[in-house]
This record gives sequence, structure tokens and C-alpha cells, in this order.
Amino acid sequence: MTPSIASLPDAPALSVMIPNYNYGRYIAETIRSVLDQAPPGLEIVVADNASTDDSVAVVRGIADRRIRLEINPTNVGFAPNLERVAQMARGRRMLLLSSDDRMAPGALAAYVRLEAALGPLAERAVWGAATNVIDAAGRTTGQVVADPKLWRGARVEPQLSAAVGHPVRSLPAAQLLRRSLELLRTPLPFATTCYPRALHDAAGGYTGGRLINPDKYFLWKLMSVADTVYVIDHPLFDYRVHDAGQAPQEQRSGALKHLTDQYVATFHLPASVLERAGLERGVLAAAFVEHDIALRGLVALSQGQRTTARRGVHFGLAAYPEQTRANRKVWALRALLALGPAGTRIARAMRGRAETRWAARASQEDDATPR
Repeated sequence: MTPSIASLPDAPALSVMIPNYNYGRYIAETIRSVLDQAPPGLEIVVADNASTDDSVAVVRGIADRRIRLEINPTNVGFAPNLERVAQMARGRRMLLLSSDDRMAPGALAAYVRLEAALGPLAERAVWGAATNVIDAAGRTTGQVVADPKLWRGARVEPQLSAAVGHPVRSLPAAQLLRRSLELLRTPLPFATTCYPRALHDAAGGYTGGRLINPDKYFLWKLMSVADTVYVIDHPLFDYRVHDAGQAPQEQRSGALKHLTDQYVATFHLPASVLERAGLERGVLAAAFVEHDIALRGLVALSQGQRTTARRGVHFGLAAYPEQTRANRKVWALRALLALGPAGTRIARAMRGRAETRWAARASQEDDATPR
């Protein structure tokens, strides 16, 4: 039996994988944010997706033997480039970092402490952390934390928290997977997720051909083969939001890339993942209509994006006509769209009340979390 790359004696402890396309203005800062932490057993692998800017020259200009660069002969697309950079990795653990994001000082040291504190449990564990949101100039504008709807009631880990130096919580992977699929959401911020190479391989890697969020699809598969997922409730990464990023691209597509990915997941997700979550496939279709057509449409309408909301309804009617026509929230959305500007104002008020109710509920559940 051929040993895996990660099992070889000289395998690095951690592979930081950086897919890149035309982020020459950011990628040096991204790489330096990793190298400055200088943990033992580190490698950085960069898969450049046939950039047309100075990205390749910038990476080559960083003289460090821990960096390996491969250049695609043609642009293979966003999701396939994630597969390529993962194939380059030789580390026992893996972490995918966007070429416009950064690691905060001490991020990898905290991850090393968590892995050491977990001991053998780390081989079946996935973890991530909160992240700051930064703008194109690197200024902090907000924060992304673990989704409270997915992480409600998570166990606070006092010993791990003491070892890491920041609060750590955990949930069984199967439980978190079930919640993630019921809402079709991602359980951890994209650039923070760390996992063993063995689990990456068992999950089948980043294959799946998603357009805008292959990381979410991969994390669902990853949780189906993991035992426990941990989150560090402290921002250890910087997620950059700018005009050329994924979110603006999604907005310019009129949300169609997101809707397409979510729809494909309802019938393409492996049966083994659903079995681990204890769900029937029909739950995914219902979740798609409820959350991506109805609720996402109501949010878009509250923001004045009437065309996006209307396009979502049409997508739902084409994808799952019976479920879409039967959904009460879709009926409400269609009625508000028919009201014109008044419907936008009503949707905005409804959203405010819903967010207030959820914040109060989340606070109550947090107070009841076992410690």
C-alpha cells in the first residue's frame, strides 16, 4: 500500500495553501503574514491561476525556501484551483488561505497550542476561529464570528481555552453537520479552517465544481468524516472585503452563482454525508426554498434589491415549483414585491424585528450553555 504524502517522515507539520488569481497587490502581504509567525514545519504552497498581473513576479520575489509556486497554464476556474493547491500540499495538517487575506500575529501559535492540547483527538478534529473584516487598505471594519444558529449550545472547553489563551468551544461534527445542512450554511469562516490531511483525503478534497463557495461544500463533506469541530472565539485572521472579491462578484451576478451552488447541493451532496447528518434529501430542498429563496429574498428586498429578490423567486419556481409555491414566506415575499417601494419598507421593518428576536434568543441560549 502506497503511503500518503502526509505520512512520509519529512512531511511538513502544516501546509498553508494559497490559491491566487490577479491579487499581486495583496499576495505579498498575505504570505508575509504567515512567514512572520515562523512556526516549525511550515510550508506555503501557491497555485497561481494564470494571473495576468504581477502576481507570479511578486511571489518569486519573496526569497524563502518554504514557499512553492505552481502556475496553471490556463485559468481553470476558482473551485478547480482550490483542488490544485490542495494537491500541492504535503503537510499533516492543511489550511486554505485566500491570497487577499491575512493571518493575525499569533494565529498559528494558537493553532499549535490547540493541537498539542487535543493530543490524539486532533487527528479526527477540525477547527477554526473568528476573523476580523478588513477593507482594501487593511483597515478593520467588522468581525465574523461562528454562526450562532449553528453553534448554539456548544460546549465551552475550559482546559483547551486555558491552553490556547482564547475561549474554545466544541460540537460533535455530526451535530454541526446536521445544523449546517438544515440551514445550508457554512460552520466556520473560510480562511480559518484547519484539518488533517487524512480527513481531507477521506472527504474527497475540494472536488464538486462549485462556482462561488466550494469551501462550504468541502466543509460539509469534511464534517461527515470528522469526530469533533472546535472554534476559537477570537479573531485570528483578517478577511478582506474589496471590489474584486468573491462577495462583490456574487452581487454583480445577481446572486445567481450562490443560488446555483445551493441548488446543486440539494441533489449532488453525497448520500454518505446525509446519512452522517441523519437527514433525508428532501430536507435540503426545503432548506433551499426556505432560506435561499424566501429569507434571502426578503433580506434583499429590505436592502432595496428588488430585482435580486424577484430573480430568486423565479429561480425557486424553476428549481422546486411545488415547494416554492407552498412556502408561506415566499408568498409574503411575492406580496411585498407587488407593493412596490412600500413593500421594501415593510420588509426592512420585518427584518429588524426578526433580528431583535433572534438576538434575544441567542443571548438566552448562551447563558444556558454548559461550562
